[in-house]
Amino acid sequence: MSSFKKLAWSATLALGLSVATSGAQATALTLTLPTTNLDADAVFSFNADVYDVMNGMGLYALGLGNSKQTTTAAGAGISFNMPVTQVSLATSLLPFNISPVSGKASGSALGIYGDEGGLVLANFSLDFKRNVLSADMTTSKGTVKGFDVYNFHVADNLHVSTSGGLSMKMSLDHMMLTDAAQASFASALALPDFAVAILGNLDFGTLAINIAPGLRFDVSDKAFTTSMVPEVPPMVMLALGFLGIAAISRRKQAV
Repeated sequence: MSSFKKLAWSATLALGLSVATSGAQATALTLTLPTTNLDADAVFSFNADVYDVMNGMGLYALGLGNSKQTTTAAGAGISFNMPVTQVSLATSLLPFNISPVSGKASGSALGIYGDEGGLVLANFSLDFKRNVLSADMTTSKGTVKGFDVYNFHVADNLHVSTSGGLSMKMSLDHMMLTDAAQASFASALALPDFAVAILGNLDFGTLAINIAPGLRFDVSDKAFTTSMVPEVPPMVMLALGFLGIAAISRRKQAV
């Protein structure tokens, strides 16, 4: 069964590429492929400086829904794996090329909390035409769907390989808050004036996308929803605070 699903997914892409390259008239085609049951991951890593700034302002990030915190090296920031549930690819004949159009991580969410407020970003979407990462943003004022959160730069273009099964990799960096996101973050988290002033200059980190032919069955593509921003339990906040102090201490020792 597992081998059949893997073969079927690879065959879907192969068929799409075949259609795109057959005949002089068919010069372009957009393929939308489900990846929920593949080893398809997008790891968002807050860089160390941003992580230190967040800790200094009493802010904490928690993975919600499909999002899981991943292990990071000593002195690094904090990372979350957000399983990719769908990708769209554009193919062209003259010249032959495969490029990303969009990607989705439905069911994944990140909560960012502080002493005075919080927000939740959920159901992430990448738009490679605009180089924007969007998400459903929930604050105490309600939910805005498809909110533009970060502008990004493509650090490593899409690499596609069929050796040992279909795989795709690419990486993004310079994740900068959009103007609208800066205003929403400042309001929802009740940030002080000095913090608001630096939001637009913060490079929040990187996003590494890796889609492999292996299978998984523990990820849901159902959209993550929340009617309100949940409060972080005091013990969780305390534990995260200690983790932040420990991370900063390790960085200082490494220097």
